[in-house]
Amino acid sequence: MAGETMIEDAGFYWELGGAGGGKAPFLRDAARDVGEWDEERLLAYLEASHEIYTVMGAERDVIADDAWITGAGSLVTDGTYVWPTELAHYVRRHHVALLPEFAAHIRARNYISPEVPREQALAVFEECLGDDARATAAAAAATSKGFFSWYRTAFTRASAQRVFDELAASGLFAQHPLTKHIFGFRDTARGAREPLVGGAHTLLSALASDEYRNVEFQSWMGRDECLAVSVRRLDSATQKLTFRISDISAPDREEAVAALVRTLDQDPDHCLGFVIDRTGVSAAEDWDRILTGAGAQLTVWPDTVGILRDRVGDQAELADSEPTAYGPLDVFHRA
Repeated sequence: MAGETMIEDAGFYWELGGAGGGKAPFLRDAARDVGEWDEERLLAYLEASHEIYTVMGAERDVIADDAWITGAGSLVTDGTYVWPTELAHYVRRHHVALLPEFAAHIRARNYISPEVPREQALAVFEECLGDDARATAAAAAATSKGFFSWYRTAFTRASAQRVFDELAASGLFAQHPLTKHIFGFRDTARGAREPLVGGAHTLLSALASDEYRNVEFQSWMGRDECLAVSVRRLDSATQKLTFRISDISAPDREEAVAALVRTLDQDPDHCLGFVIDRTGVSAAEDWDRILTGAGAQLTVWPDTVGILRDRVGDQAELADSEPTAYGPLDVFHRA
């Protein structure tokens, strides 16, 4: 880690990017059968602190090798210490010991993580990642939010199966091609977050049930690349699928977009709208309202947007554009 004395490292075990040459302790050596007496409160502090650097995707649990950790490699700070976001996973799952001085620091704060002002967070970010970190992050942000969102009529188990069969035929797999495991979560209507455990049947059941307002999982391209997918229930009749295409390497993004378009082509009559934005410039647009909700004005063009024909007249931005007919949609491309 870069920096002098402003920020202290905590939790950078050798397996989590700590210094080589035997300087960093090994994560496996810190795992224990039983956690600290106040482990839950320590965990609450770790998870409530400020994330200053976000990595998309997931990494395998290096101790058990039986679970995926979303966002592994991201950095979190409380303004005094900085640690990798996956440290919380290892504390919860394997009761990994925190550095004694770090644990004492958390207890001295009564387990309450302080607010970290923006300028302080940026200073910590630059110290940890180097003098050019802010410029590098700004450049990366231009392509870090690329997405493909697809609005459709709510899934039944059968229609979800058909969509995932089409995705698989196009090279995108909800199950890991080798292990056949599903990695993901589902959010209940009451706000509880549950892991998805089991095979494809678990995912299909979650997508078809109105009990779950949001389902997240990884979609695989080959053995090593995956992109995050969220399926959000907007109402009883509508679901929104968002594929985070920026999660995969740049050379493979067009292949992923082509696979998604091929899948969309198989069932255009159930499509209520879609957005393709490779760089995420329109990520702040209220696409839910523009495409299926009470209406909002389109102010930033994505690469491609498909909108129900009877809603096109509500968008002044589209008045001078020539659409392509696509089932019940008109499709517009950025000039």
